[in-house]
Amino acid sequence: MKPLQAIALGLVLLALGPTDADPGTFDPLPDPLGWVFVLIGLHGLSGALDDRRVPVLRVLGALALVLSIALVVPDVARWFASDPSLGWSADVPRFAFFAVLCHQLSQAALRARHTSGASTFSICAMVLIFVLAAPPLAFGAGWDGVGPAGEVAAQVVQLALVILCFVFAGQAWAGAPPEAEPATASEPEGDST
Repeated sequence: MKPLQAIALGLVLLALGPTDADPGTFDPLPDPLGWVFVLIGLHGLSGALDDRRVPVLRVLGALALVLSIALVVPDVARWFASDPSLGWSADVPRFAFFAVLCHQLSQAALRARHTSGASTFSICAMVLIFVLAAPPLAFGAGWDGVGPAGEVAAQVVQLALVILCFVFAGQAWAGAPPEAEPATASEPEGDST
């Protein structure tokens, strides 16, 4: 499996939730499983990313994994859901991870002169920064319209990331292994008569 395919699969598992919206409801596809796939994909991607940013991504991913494990416990999930600012703080490592990852992928695409990859991942990084900033602006500054816009942007950018990861999974700048050249069948030597 290519690194971006593993990350896309992890994102799908993160996006799928329980059918009941009540916090603490049993999730048949828990988020920790999605984070395991994301971290496996990050391991495969690490050669294509800036060496200085990979440890940051590992720490953010590990923190998001730990939080997702804690949120599997119904009482913990209800406690985080009791206050919107707690819910936001639980999502910070997740969205920060994907913002840094998108920025790093856009830089890798830029180095490879792949403008469509660079621009799309750069746009996703900017949207993720908005998603991170929207709740403090809504709760702290009282900008009521920013909160719902941030929620919609969070859903849209996660869907876009799944699509982009599958679209660019085969690119060398995205950590895809080089494709083996097809073996040419040697022509049998025949009589030259």
